[in-house]
Amino acid sequence: MKHYLAIYWDAQNVRISPEKIELFNLWLNQQGDILINKAYAYWRKETEQFEKAIFDANFNLINVPSQEKNAVDHKMIHDCQNDIRLDSTIKRVILITGDQDYLTLVDHLKTLGLKVALISQHNVSERLKKTVNWAYNIDKLIHQVAENNLTKSSLDHSVIITYEDAKNCLIELIQTLKAEKKRATIALLGHLIKNHPRLSGYKKVSSIGKPDGKYFSKFSKFVEAVIKEGIIQNRNGELILVEI
Repeated sequence: MKHYLAIYWDAQNVRISPEKIELFNLWLNQQGDILINKAYAYWRKETEQFEKAIFDANFNLINVPSQEKNAVDHKMIHDCQNDIRLDSTIKRVILITGDQDYLTLVDHLKTLGLKVALISQHNVSERLKKTVNWAYNIDKLIHQVAENNLTKSSLDHSVIITYEDAKNCLIELIQTLKAEKKRATIALLGHLIKNHPRLSGYKKVSSIGKPDGKYFSKFSKFVEAVIKEGIIQNRNGELILVEI
């Protein structure tokens, strides 16, 4: 059974080094199909490397330009409640924070039948840990990912999809969405391509092989490569086939 996830990261409360974010993202992508992926901070106050690493991990960066103590908490709680109300397919929520301000939100989500996971560091509310369904320490989690060799060098390349196969499927999906008068966004295409009947070996963490033997760790990087070939264009967030 598939688990549709919504992830909310208080990046001001839970910080990890940029080089660890890719490992963390490997674990997140194994938890289910991510429908919502948001990271919150007053981004002007963060380092460029930290911001870029989270952006490269396919998080939507939500800027909270306020010095108020709980500004990020209030924004995350509001967005989570609103997202869950609008999308009933979401069955699991991952909160990356340690603040006890989220106690009421967790209780609300559980009354709706959702499962809640908490990922935090040492500065975590014990009451919050006891309220959620699962609680993880992010540093221990990342260490376990590294120990289990969930890295690029250890992935099973026998299930990697070839670049040409993936490219053909991408083109086919763009054509289908155009015929259905739907916007071919990267997020939608990334979701559809995972369920394509010709890509049964596609994995959420690994993905698509390159001609040089390496592979794309992110779907967005694969799309960028196809764009560089001149086959498609990104026009205001929508992928368009180039007319030849």
